[in-house]
Amino acid sequence: MHKYIVGLDIGSSNVYGAVGKVDNTGEIRIVGITAVKCDGLKKSVVVDIDSTSRAIKECVKNLERMVDINISNVYVTLPAGVSELIYNKGIVAVASDDKEIKENDVMRVLEAAKLITVPSDKEIIGIVPHQYIVDGYDHIIEPIGMSGMRLEVDAQVVMAQSTIVNNLRKSISRAGININGEVLQQQAISQIVSTSEERRRGIAFIDIGSQVTDISIYKKGNLCYTGMMPLGGDNITNDISICLKIPFIEAEKLKIKYGDLSKKGDNTKIKINTGYNDVKEIELNYLNQIIEARCEEILRYVMDKLKQNNYNDEISGLVIVGGGLALFNGINIFASNILGKSVKIGSPNYMGAASPVYTTVVGIINDIVNTMKISNNLDDLENEVNNDSNIRNNFKKKENKDNFVSKLKEFFNEFF
Repeated sequence: MHKYIVGLDIGSSNVYGAVGKVDNTGEIRIVGITAVKCDGLKKSVVVDIDSTSRAIKECVKNLERMVDINISNVYVTLPAGVSELIYNKGIVAVASDDKEIKENDVMRVLEAAKLITVPSDKEIIGIVPHQYIVDGYDHIIEPIGMSGMRLEVDAQVVMAQSTIVNNLRKSISRAGININGEVLQQQAISQIVSTSEERRRGIAFIDIGSQVTDISIYKKGNLCYTGMMPLGGDNITNDISICLKIPFIEAEKLKIKYGDLSKKGDNTKIKINTGYNDVKEIELNYLNQIIEARCEEILRYVMDKLKQNNYNDEISGLVIVGGGLALFNGINIFASNILGKSVKIGSPNYMGAASPVYTTVVGIINDIVNTMKISNNLDDLENEVNNDSNIRNNFKKKENKDNFVSKLKEFFNEFF
């Protein structure tokens, strides 16, 4: 048995891995984090299982060297952009004789909400409860322990293309790793970079990757929209490559090193490698004009998405995470001027992981800890399990309003 939780975030350009644990004060500590280049995905879809598997294996090996443990089980995020939300209601009768609502009743009502028509090419990957209703009394967040005759739930059922999800699972399996559970990307991000108050007021999360931009919207504390745009950081790099007539890899280096949306009229000269050992000078201002033009286009597409779905007036602000735009200096002010909303950059508040690119992978660990109510007394928990095998039923997957783990597999594999 070990006390570590391992999360994997598999993106179009990188596989991010993190190892966390709960310390003696009950706080989460990130003890290892890494990123490995990955060429096996295009726009969040696996197109090369072998390449993706190799990147996953390398990422896990890096984490093993950092933390000095053997890793065979991970929690993985499911990409937000490929999922679809379907509203449904579930209703069950409370089973116990004393009519006290137990965890089993909650599990049954969530399963009842999943009884929808699912197309042959899709599958249900999870469910996000909005509210529970006990004997007609609504807006209940946690019904366990309450008394009632009938339990209902209003929820969003999350579906995705089976091919996309299965190829992601196969890539992990081929790397020799088991999946302990799958976390919806929106939930992982929202918990780590926003407060419950912000989610109640209405907030949009913009996850800008290398090839796609995922948009998730929370209103009144509930996930109500998810979508994807086929634009990302690679589009900025490609523009630099074309305008400056330099290789893509050199354009990426320039973007990372010099990209700055806060500087205007900077005539500083910088040297760039155009290939074939040829070096020339350009003005830094020209480079940032190229970057600014594409950033503005991406942000205006985001605004159009919000308006098309009638959410632009429903949200009070936006949080930008991921790579791409989130790493540019001055992006929050630049984005705020375009979108007409308050904008902040979301980063995990953990030592060694305080970067927007690590938001999702750290969010996985945070979600697992909170959902499973993991504490630092895992040794005591194991002894209790050995004394009473029935306790296993109390640690099955639990999906609630603020913490979401879908298709959680045999949680106690982590302890034996």
